[in-house]
Amino acid sequence: MGLSKSQFVDVAQVLLSAPKGAIDKVDIKAMVDYLGTVTGIFTSTDMNQSDKTETASGVAISPVQAAKCFEETVRTQLFAQGVAQAINDCIRENEAPVRILYAGTGPYATLLIPLLAVSDNLPVEITLIDIHQENIDAVHKLINHFNLGHYHIRTHHADATLWQPQSSQERFDIIISETMTALLKREPQVYIFKHLVQFLAPEGVLIPQQVSLKAWLTQGENKDERAELLGEFFCLDKSTSLALSQEDLSCFSSCLTIPDKDWSGYTVKLTTDIQVYGDLRLTEGDCSLNIAFHFSPYDVVLAANETIQFDYVAPSSPDFSIVFPKGKWQCSNYELPTSDDVGRLGLVQLKRSFQRSFMIKRGERFEVPDPEWHAELVIYDMLGLSCAEVTAKMFALEAFADFELWIEENTVDISHIKVEAINDAFRQRLHV
Repeated sequence: MGLSKSQFVDVAQVLLSAPKGAIDKVDIKAMVDYLGTVTGIFTSTDMNQSDKTETASGVAISPVQAAKCFEETVRTQLFAQGVAQAINDCIRENEAPVRILYAGTGPYATLLIPLLAVSDNLPVEITLIDIHQENIDAVHKLINHFNLGHYHIRTHHADATLWQPQSSQERFDIIISETMTALLKREPQVYIFKHLVQFLAPEGVLIPQQVSLKAWLTQGENKDERAELLGEFFCLDKSTSLALSQEDLSCFSSCLTIPDKDWSGYTVKLTTDIQVYGDLRLTEGDCSLNIAFHFSPYDVVLAANETIQFDYVAPSSPDFSIVFPKGKWQCSNYELPTSDDVGRLGLVQLKRSFQRSFMIKRGERFEVPDPEWHAELVIYDMLGLSCAEVTAKMFALEAFADFELWIEENTVDISHIKVEAINDAFRQRLHV
């Protein structure tokens, strides 16, 4: 059985007051179902039946996809609490009503409706913008359902990157937009703030207050793995937005210098940290906005004292172009082990392949003859392992003994008979 109106208000109170992560996902799902019933936009709807909109500055996700964002518990909780705290702070500091502009509301106006539903006559003036008429219609239903007409909420069906207020002198104390993905890709968050910040009062705040993109040097994909911060390569905040609004695009390009150290076995991880408001922060692992991106070891060159270049490119789908240093190959007289030089498992070619990867990581260059490469693929296939995962593991590990142990742990049959069969198949393929 779904929530009643009073139960929805009770859960909204918890949403706005509970410590980070302390609200039950079941309660969030119940709120989503309730809002779906009121608006007619359900998260269970096939997203293919709900159209996104392509803009010149990024993709405006569909109403159904926007509704689904409410289901991310910690994300919804911290953004809703951040907006509530910002409004309360402004109320304490201002005698006049707090002027709020919320761009990209989605169908539920997620960051405001819970607060308005639990509050009585907040001294606020609210303007809402969304590019989808379906979302505007849904928000009107919520305004009526929660008896919010006394706020005289203004709604605009418009592209937030182009919208203009009725008066050129109009200014807002709080501008809210949560139109982003991790690493500020694809959606128009940057360009919404770039445009709307001109309408922010001098002491006004943007929510989120800061989106910080960082690069790390790491040896694994687990966030608890040892990682060293390379640096911040982009930060979206009030000062950045103001500079962008004046067409100062210098922040769109940055470079980070790789420290003077041997980075063999390392790769690069990119993270998105969000300061919603004050001490309310979303970091790696909290929600989809904080998903870390790990580069394959094959895609990076980590040469000490060289730089990695970051450029924010913005056709209709914004993204970062990332350029790593060019590999500086060297040739030495080093000779790889022969194919018949085996390790503890007795498998041919593995030691040769591992040592080749080990040397490539250190700047050596080796040509692999086609017959040898195709014969090597036979080994991986008979072990039930993909070439991609084997090669990635070779680059990740520094000791051949560890690599053999990994092979053993990830192979069902490594018996003597199986090893002999693999070795025979390799030799036959090598000499075809």
